[in-house]
Amino acid sequence: MPPQPGCTDMQADTLRCAAKLAHLSTVEDLDAVMRARGDARRQQEAADAAKRLASKRAAKAAHTSHMLSVPRMAGLMKAGVLLGSAAALAEAMNIEPRSLRAKIGAERGISCDDLRAAAEALDARAALMVEHAAKLRAEATAA
Repeated sequence: MPPQPGCTDMQADTLRCAAKLAHLSTVEDLDAVMRARGDARRQQEAADAAKRLASKRAAKAAHTSHMLSVPRMAGLMKAGVLLGSAAALAEAMNIEPRSLRAKIGAERGISCDDLRAAAEALDARAALMVEHAAKLRAEATAA
């Protein structure tokens, strides 16, 4: 539909939309439908924002419910060094490296389960080292 004389581009676009929708006979009908859609979208966005805020609060409470202590943070850092990398420690704790950084940076608490998982990973690594040391000693004595 060509623009009407004296119409702005926006008005011409509105008229084109109105012409395309058969059930909307006037621009006022189109405005009412668009206003209703906008209101519904804004209500949905507000509900989504409230839901995100509530879940964020719950997640934040869950993350900080454990102790925030320097010895725990230092212990995790040392465990990461002994395991070879922070990524290895995060994998042993079954968390993402980003979550490990948050725990070490005191943004999230460090639970006893986190400490146990790190200790078990260190025990497994130490057992491998002891086993390998025994093999090296056996090779040295055989020669």
